[in-house]
Amino acid sequence: MAKDRSALLLNEPNLYKSFIILALPIFGANFLRAFNDLVDTYFIGQIADSVAAQSGISSAWPPLSILQSFQVGFGIAGVAVISQLLGAGKRDKARENAGMLFLVALILGVAVNVLAYVLAPAAMTLIGASGDAHLCAVDYLRIRSFEMLAFFIFGAFQAIRQAQGDTSTPVYLSIASVFINIILTAVFVRGLDMGAFGAGLATMIGQVAVAPICLLLLFNKKQSLHLDIRSLHFCWEDMKRLTKIAMPAASSQALTSLGFWILQMVVISYGDEVVAAFSIGNKIASILLMPVIALSSVLATYVGQNIGAGNPLRARKACTVSRNLGLIVSIVGCLLLLPVRGWLVTLLTNDPLTQSFATVYVFWTLLTQPLMALFQNYLGIFNGAGNTRYALLLSSARLWVIRLPILLLFKLLTDIGSSGIWYAMVISNFLILIVGAWLYRKIDFSPTILRQATK
Repeated sequence: MAKDRSALLLNEPNLYKSFIILALPIFGANFLRAFNDLVDTYFIGQIADSVAAQSGISSAWPPLSILQSFQVGFGIAGVAVISQLLGAGKRDKARENAGMLFLVALILGVAVNVLAYVLAPAAMTLIGASGDAHLCAVDYLRIRSFEMLAFFIFGAFQAIRQAQGDTSTPVYLSIASVFINIILTAVFVRGLDMGAFGAGLATMIGQVAVAPICLLLLFNKKQSLHLDIRSLHFCWEDMKRLTKIAMPAASSQALTSLGFWILQMVVISYGDEVVAAFSIGNKIASILLMPVIALSSVLATYVGQNIGAGNPLRARKACTVSRNLGLIVSIVGCLLLLPVRGWLVTLLTNDPLTQSFATVYVFWTLLTQPLMALFQNYLGIFNGAGNTRYALLLSSARLWVIRLPILLLFKLLTDIGSSGIWYAMVISNFLILIVGAWLYRKIDFSPTILRQATK
């Protein structure tokens, strides 16, 4: 039976202790995901046409992220609404919202599967991929489309469990998925020489494999907050509220992904080697980014339940604890990874020119990880408080108002070449924190969602 970890969220006097207990499972799962991406990149980086394969996979990520943004949005909304209801002791109302979240996942999962498969060739042409990179990108995106239903089911399951403070169960399933992926990637890419398609197939199978377990746990009556037939219906007032919170979060993810789509188009203009280097650098940086995303995820639950319980002071203290832990992780991680960045790059590609570009990019992206820790902390606060429109503003401004204009200025008005990509990312990650600090001052940590849910 899954544990309801509300005591850690609401009563544990040592916030650092409770944060570490709740964040460690997500931390471990996210690290494994980052490690899995590195393993995928390693196997792809050793094949004969590694540059085209890595460029193709990198090009497929922005449209894939846009399609996944709906799951992200409703997952964030589910955590915010369900955690506040549980914090206030309204378990039946929380169950009804969990049922709606599950139904939305089923509908969107099927719709996104169809869209991704049908639109893959046009999307890759639009992004600017050509030749072998285009073929690899289409193959990768199409095979990944078949994991969408399972991906959305897992997202709903994770949100429902996270709202209860159960960060462990989704992690165990993620770990199983990652290990399946790693083993199959080695078989499909190295053993069977299936290239980018093989990497996508391994990821798809790993995701689909855990979906039946999610379903069993969601409907198991022994679980703390289980679903049943009575909870599987739409209450339009509740759905309207859930959608109102979800859409800014989904829009934030979609706009961010669309911005990265445009960014990818600029990166592609510098050649496949730069695209491959960009992908490799992001995979290495994710080793540090994933832990701070885990902290942000726990912070959202912490803020949500304590707002629901009428304890705004504890919610504010949680924000400080999460910020401090994120900075420690990112700074120590940078000090460990910077000296070995060249060695890591050579493991992930056999192309000398790609290695040269990637080594420079990794240097700059690692330096900005402490800034990313602060950025993710703000997102966790806004999402947990139900102010997802602030998260939308923060994410959109970083990319659309700051990063892309600076990148285009570097490209059109200077001769610094691909280095403009790295510089634009550093500058945008710094300037957006000023916006985050301004928005944070507007958060009053009042239970607005709870008041709406009980009208």
